[in-house]
Amino acid sequence: MKKDKTNTLICFWNTIGIVIIAGFLLYSLIVGGSASLGYCEDNTYFLGNHGEYTQVSKFVYQISYVWEFLFWIFIPLTPLGCFLISYIQGKMEQKKKRLE
Repeated sequence: MKKDKTNTLICFWNTIGIVIIAGFLLYSLIVGGSASLGYCEDNTYFLGNHGEYTQVSKFVYQISYVWEFLFWIFIPLTPLGCFLISYIQGKMEQKKKRLE
């Protein structure tokens, strides 16, 4: 894989990570909490936010779980992508200096 394609892929990965992280935070603000802090009782779904609960539909509850799952996956992976970008660019500059 060429380095330009690698950098493009890593930048794309970081963009996805930032969108997912921001999306989860925004979604949680809009719907009133997150599913992991909420609970389900007799087919009634609640999202939790600092001890306050908001009743929501099953669909909203499940979407909240998906956003939260992706959030916790991308929290460590997004900075890792930033590290890879700087590492690859550093290696490319070292090779250019050696060739000159």
